[in-house]
Amino acid sequence: MKLKIYTGKEYLRSGAKYTHIPLLYPFWGECDSGQEHIDHGRFDEFTDIGNKLFSLVSMDEADVFVLPSEWPEDDHYPEANGLFEKASDLKKQVLIFFNNDSDKKIPVENAIIFRTSFYFSKRMSNEFSLPAWNIDFLNYLPSKKLLIREKSDVPTISYCGYVDYYKVLDKSFAYHIARSILYGSETNPGKPLRGKAVRILKNSHKVNSNFIIRLKTLNYNDSSSETTRLEYFQNILNSDYALVIRGKGNFSYRLYEVLSCGRIPVFVNTECVLPFEDIIDWKKYMVWVEADEINAIADKVAEFHAALSEDEFQQLQISIRKLYKEWISPIGFYSNMWKCFRPFKIEQKGVMSSH
Repeated sequence: MKLKIYTGKEYLRSGAKYTHIPLLYPFWGECDSGQEHIDHGRFDEFTDIGNKLFSLVSMDEADVFVLPSEWPEDDHYPEANGLFEKASDLKKQVLIFFNNDSDKKIPVENAIIFRTSFYFSKRMSNEFSLPAWNIDFLNYLPSKKLLIREKSDVPTISYCGYVDYYKVLDKSFAYHIARSILYGSETNPGKPLRGKAVRILKNSHKVNSNFIIRLKTLNYNDSSSETTRLEYFQNILNSDYALVIRGKGNFSYRLYEVLSCGRIPVFVNTECVLPFEDIIDWKKYMVWVEADEINAIADKVAEFHAALSEDEFQQLQISIRKLYKEWISPIGFYSNMWKCFRPFKIEQKGVMSSH
């Protein structure tokens, strides 16, 4: 289905880091962070064929209006008011994208909001999950093809990165949370949770831990980090499972990187909202661990692994890679994005009637 959208450059937010959103790259060109960015090229395929998924049309013809810049964390976007007014006059809805760690409410009525960070219990009916895209990790391989692992008796789980006080084993999780609140030394709620999960998995005989613990959080967004980024990729690729826990925002870039590799996420759920959750049965593709079940994480991985036959284990890897390509990659997401609109007026116009 080709979605008809309306927007205009006069509605771009002045001072935005990246002038316009990726959805508009096929029409206005890419404005990603440049050749030096380690994830440069992540939207190239979508840029090439995106005009087959969307068409820029007049206000009257449009199925939906699109805010051309991402919503800012400070809500200061005066250029958007004109678009909102025209949408209201024509009884059209506006697509808003918010790729940010913030879980704040976006104060816009009559909008369809795609965002990275929010909580299931606080989710509004017009809010949907936006994948956090890095480059497709299989692009690091010469073949760019999925490498399928054979099943072993004991599952291997990967983690590469910084965790909260990894070497401090005599302090409780609650202690570190309290310390974060009092001193602000850890403003990322995911780090202490990762630390606890890593320690439990490291001390378990039920799993093999393939961990690379960093002494600090690394910035992968420049070419000088290429070596450590490749080490991070190899760590995922050379394991059966990968530990996935939220970062500062209530979402995980790592989840989408793991999916791109066809590896099985061990997903610690902190009231996350995942893309297309009303369509995709996410628990089929991962070891699902609620945050308050973290003490049983090694048991859950072992039980999940033991329940899979050799063929099922390999087929799951293929299915995860297929899920990434068909639903989560930029092309996959934008091809299916309209399916989230079913509760809204766009459905009543017949846009989705043939699907």
